[in-house]
Amino acid sequence: MTSIKFRCPGSAAKILLVMVVGAVTTPLFATDAVTNGGFESGDLTGWTRIGLGQATGSGIGVTPTEGSFQGYIETTGNLTALAPAVAASLGLSGPAIAALGAGTPVNGTGISQNVTVSAGDTLSFDWNFLTSELTELPMYNDFGFFSISGSAFLLASHDGSTFNTISPPAGFEGQTGWMTQTYTFPSAGTYSIGFGVFNVGDAGHDSALVLDAVSVPVAVPEPTSATLSALALVGLVAWGWRRRHAELTVTREVTPRRPLCWTR
Repeated sequence: MTSIKFRCPGSAAKILLVMVVGAVTTPLFATDAVTNGGFESGDLTGWTRIGLGQATGSGIGVTPTEGSFQGYIETTGNLTALAPAVAASLGLSGPAIAALGAGTPVNGTGISQNVTVSAGDTLSFDWNFLTSELTELPMYNDFGFFSISGSAFLLASHDGSTFNTISPPAGFEGQTGWMTQTYTFPSAGTYSIGFGVFNVGDAGHDSALVLDAVSVPVAVPEPTSATLSALALVGLVAWGWRRRHAELTVTREVTPRRPLCWTR
């Protein structure tokens, strides 16, 4: 009986092992909790608006910090809303607005949306405050702000900010120029993020808040322990398959040839 041995490359097992290892070691990817944070849809898709606002390009005299569009909300016009309605839309109380120290608002605009985050995730956005109140009395202290689930944070105001008055956008006397603001969420949950701009002391003399690159990067959830256990099991099965089939023994019976007999 003769045994003949063949070597098998075990390519199927190797491919399976590579797939398993790749599934475990592939780096996590990040996504964004904010919908249309760069306003690149060309409108306010993903945002709830009250008052007068839109997505606009550089035609207003301000160039977006990224892409072709930016968010634009303002304080003057027939479509602006009264201050109490704007505050309510953003989930803010009168005292929360008063705590900003910028005065009692008359009318304006707000936009907001909900985001779901983990503890430690960070909101980041670019903003630019424009105003035509610079030649007016301090009582006309128009201001812009952002809000996080009932809390308001001042960004800029007529009285409290430094403005660039060289070649301001048409219809305005000055702008702060682009600034970047961040906010870190203290705990996991769903939050309302909002932006607002208000007239103070009158309903005229326009001010505006320009926004871009509103973002909350969030990590794709890591595989659960059950998923990792399943991947490990697949790896063990593949390894066992490879060991069993790496060397294949074929046995065949060889019958000795009988000598031919000749008769004389």
